Amino acid sequence: MRRYSGLTVLELAISMGLVFILAAVAFWAMNPLERLKQGRDQTRLGDFDAIRKAIETQFPSNQALGKSTFGIPSSTVGVEVSYKSDGSGWVPLDITGQLPALPSDPRNGETFPDVLGSKVLGEYQFISDGSYFILRTHLEAEKNRDLYAQDGNDNTWYEVGNAPGLSTYFGL
Repeated sequence: MRRYSGLTVLELAISMGLVFILAAVAFWAMNPLERLKQGRDQTRLGDFDAIRKAIETQFPSNQALGKSTFGIPSSTVGVEVSYKSDGSGWVPLDITGQLPALPSDPRNGETFPDVLGSKVLGEYQFISDGSYFILRTHLEAEKNRDLYAQDGNDNTWYEVGNAPGLSTYFGL
């Protein structure tokens, strides 16, 4: 009797299947597109934190902001505007002591799908009635989906600010 040494078709198929499964798991774990989205979202979250802190430092909670961005709810948008922090930029408050310039969304002016799958415009918004304010934007990374529900009552925006109920305070 002769013995053949080598791989059978079944052994080869099992080996190839395992290699493909491992490759798929590795790609999922290192998903480069999701990593880019997470990086842009980290920039957005950092920008909003810096702006919020600058506003709250310059205008303590017992002091009015002194400037309404609208009569009827409206907003200033950080697309194709000034990024000066002297009150002439998209945040119409003088916060030059805290921020040298206002940031812009990493995808400023571009349309992209947000974490909810909606086509949105990359923009930062500032809304104020002279007493309260909110900053809002859209996020991209799947891991940030829960942030939409943890802020204000409008779960189609990521919002920070001092307005009670955030967007709902302004009727948005």
